[in-house]
Amino acid sequence: MNVEINSHYGLDKKAIDDLIESINNQELENVRNIVKTIDSVQLAYFLSTSISDHREKLVNILDQHSLSDALVHVVPDLQIEIIETLGIENTAKLLMLLDVEDVVTIVKDLDRKSVENILYYLPGKTQKSVEKLLSYPEESAGRLIHKDMVIAPYYWTINQLTEFVCNYKKIPERFHQIFIINSKLEPIGSVNLNKVISHSGDTIIKEIMDHDIKIIKTGVDQEEVARIFKDYSLLSAPVVNKNGKIIGVILIEDVIKVVQQETEEDVLKISGVSSKADINAPIHKTIIKRIPWLLFNLLAATMCSIVVGFFDDVIKSFIVLPIIMPIIASMSGNAGSQTVTLTIRAIATKYLTEQNAKRVLMKEFLIGLINGVILSTISLIVLAIRFHSFKVEMIFVVSMIMMSIIATFYWNFHSYNASPFKV
Repeated sequence: MNVEINSHYGLDKKAIDDLIESINNQELENVRNIVKTIDSVQLAYFLSTSISDHREKLVNILDQHSLSDALVHVVPDLQIEIIETLGIENTAKLLMLLDVEDVVTIVKDLDRKSVENILYYLPGKTQKSVEKLLSYPEESAGRLIHKDMVIAPYYWTINQLTEFVCNYKKIPERFHQIFIINSKLEPIGSVNLNKVISHSGDTIIKEIMDHDIKIIKTGVDQEEVARIFKDYSLLSAPVVNKNGKIIGVILIEDVIKVVQQETEEDVLKISGVSSKADINAPIHKTIIKRIPWLLFNLLAATMCSIVVGFFDDVIKSFIVLPIIMPIIASMSGNAGSQTVTLTIRAIATKYLTEQNAKRVLMKEFLIGLINGVILSTISLIVLAIRFHSFKVEMIFVVSMIMMSIIATFYWNFHSYNASPFKV
């Protein structure tokens, strides 16, 4: 069967319908033929968007190579679901087909007991490599390391380097640079492949290597790694241990994933949603992650209603107050939303720091003041035409200005110091 693939994202509707129909009819050979025509990312897309019944049936039909490649690309909650469907031993068999880095990607969100059970079935060398990568702090550069890399001593010639690369059994599938080391295994430079090709065989590497390399330590935060790659337009960078010895390399494709994850986290935090939230997550997990922020907002709304209740008699006397109160609340909410969005973006891009935080807070204070004056002036004209009450108009103006200042100032401060609940 010919399946047309959407080259932009995922599968087209016909391919999805054909696959679902074949799964429902238990046409195993047909399912396998369709899967052969799609890649691992598209298969992961189907697994992520299908219902659990179809997913479970497909997992049991797929061959190990197809499933192992797709498992790397599905979200953590679905990885856990698929692992539970397969069982520990069958999962371990799948992981044996993957690189150590991909194994870590899959097992890092499992509980410690499950990780130990899976590692028990893996070869000893793989066990040690996985445990080593997992020993680095979560979201640190150490978790992004690729052990397979090409390094060479500075005194080699181009001929020696090319002979080594041709005979090296663990040559990476993708490598952008060859990192040059000294006698202490410390990275001191790099050579791009175009230089290797364009120079004569007897050229010494030291003569053509680029001395300006960005070295990353294992404990550096992944966000900082992404910033370094962006600022210096890097394709790869060497990673060193505490002694300065090279132990691996970080590639641009890993950094792209980090940027995507951090962007998603920042967007979710604006709404008080867990950074690990996903539409495929179990209901109870989603509730646990969302309820703290909702409770916080419920508490804030309740306190507001209590304060308003103290002025019940005043509100009854001025029928106009219930009309203008929602306007003030709505405008302050919008002002706060603008502030928190820009502040979180500034934090994510490292443009908001301890050094300029006070200046930014004062700027937001002034913005809130000026916006409040402008908006209240415009609204004042409408109120003057409608109600003809100087007292009400002045109350509205002062309230609008104060709420605009408080909203922008508070949400800027709130975003910088993180939310009251860990999300």
